[in-house]
Amino acid sequence: MGIKLQNLVVKFGDFTAINDVTLEIPKGKLVSLLGPSGSGKSTTLFTICGIHKPFSGKIIFGNRDVTGLEPEELGIGLVFQNYALYPHMTIRENIGFPLKNLKWNKDESAKRIVEVAKTVKIDGLLDRKPSQLSGGQQQRVAIARALAKRPDILLLDEPLSNLDTKLRVETRQEIRRIQKETGVTAIFVTHDQEEAMSISDQIVLMKDGAIEQVSTPTDMYLNPVNKFVASFIGSPEMNFVNLKVKDGIGGIDNFTVNNLPKEKKNVILGFRAEDVEIADEGIGAKVETVEILGREKLLTLNHNDRKFKILVENTFSIEEGKGIYIKPKVGKCYIFDEKTEEFIKKC
Repeated sequence: MGIKLQNLVVKFGDFTAINDVTLEIPKGKLVSLLGPSGSGKSTTLFTICGIHKPFSGKIIFGNRDVTGLEPEELGIGLVFQNYALYPHMTIRENIGFPLKNLKWNKDESAKRIVEVAKTVKIDGLLDRKPSQLSGGQQQRVAIARALAKRPDILLLDEPLSNLDTKLRVETRQEIRRIQKETGVTAIFVTHDQEEAMSISDQIVLMKDGAIEQVSTPTDMYLNPVNKFVASFIGSPEMNFVNLKVKDGIGGIDNFTVNNLPKEKKNVILGFRAEDVEIADEGIGAKVETVEILGREKLLTLNHNDRKFKILVENTFSIEEGKGIYIKPKVGKCYIFDEKTEEFIKKC
């Protein structure tokens, strides 16, 4: 089923953690709540699942108003960051624990445990204890337990943060596969934009308890609504520089940007590391560091104590300390308002 948040406000004393959030999550989709620490993403998740109670606003599952209900009344599956497995129980017993609480028939419960274990590919581990499993396997057990009671909604709070890099990639791919196969509506909380970009149907980017942008991963990357979104989405982070504008023209060194808003005296120019050309003239800078990333090199440049990061082909050769000229590509420059930081146009 789908989820709707209507003008949701969550307070802890005088502190407003969630401020007037309205959001619709379609049935059967995987949506990531993304943002830096303190943005309100986990608080939003815990409010949806009934752990936190809203100060005002509504939470609707399908056509049912569930505002203020307790977690056990919602019929959801919840996966925590630390797995929350019972160490003294076998994997079979861990997965079946919520079914026991719901007083499922013993035969039906046993069948469901095997079924969901096969879905997450741990059916050969059912008689082991959690201590005998890897971190990735333990996370699959937690997901299996959350899915055992056939929830319509699956909530995952930073489920990959305790895994190493290789396991994170493998497990996020598994989460996406499981979500697609089961058709469950899933909300995935993360601070890692790469995780959100790789598995989400939609991303909800949050900051200071409010939503900055809701979009598909590709659209959010290509069409950020403001400087914060542009800086948070993409790696390396977008480069920014302030430009003075006169008669719709701005520039830095020998690089000129035309067709800027004539009513503006100052704007912010943004360009991504991959959208830069090496040139004979343009923005002059000194190469501070050269990092080899495999197919590419990442150069950190110093321009009047301002740092730029650009990506070049691995065959491009330059030494640290040398001078270089760069030009952002035409049509790949993002212009933001200097005061509001809202996106204005591409140039």
